[in-house]
Amino acid sequence: MKKIIGFVAVVALMLVAASCGGGNSPKDVAEKAVKCIQNNDYEGYVDLMLLTADEGEDLEAKKQAVTGMVQSKAATTLAKMGGIKSYEITSETIAADGKTAEVGMKIVYGNGEEKDDNIKLCKDDKGDWRVDAGK
Repeated sequence: MKKIIGFVAVVALMLVAASCGGGNSPKDVAEKAVKCIQNNDYEGYVDLMLLTADEGEDLEAKKQAVTGMVQSKAATTLAKMGGIKSYEITSETIAADGKTAEVGMKIVYGNGEEKDDNIKLCKDDKGDWRVDAGK
């Protein structure tokens, strides 16, 4: 009986991890990024970005500053447009070197306006896709 309960617990944990973590393809990261903006989760968005600290610079302080800038810009823009109603991934292009990518998206705003946008991504030193902070 203990083995069955243990097995069920392990399977449940794997399912939870899979549903929360998602994949790490450029499409997956771009979708997570847009969901963060849609849900006003600016810290979550910044966590998806590739940020590095220069010598003597505090990475956490930099993240906080970038979060504030993203929040300020996004909140103003989204307020004018009625938020993000929906989005659709239209393309994914990975560069030949496999280190950069671009994901095309169609974003529909609450006011009915539609916009095609591209999210640029790059791999971090662990090989995970991140939103390119240079965009």
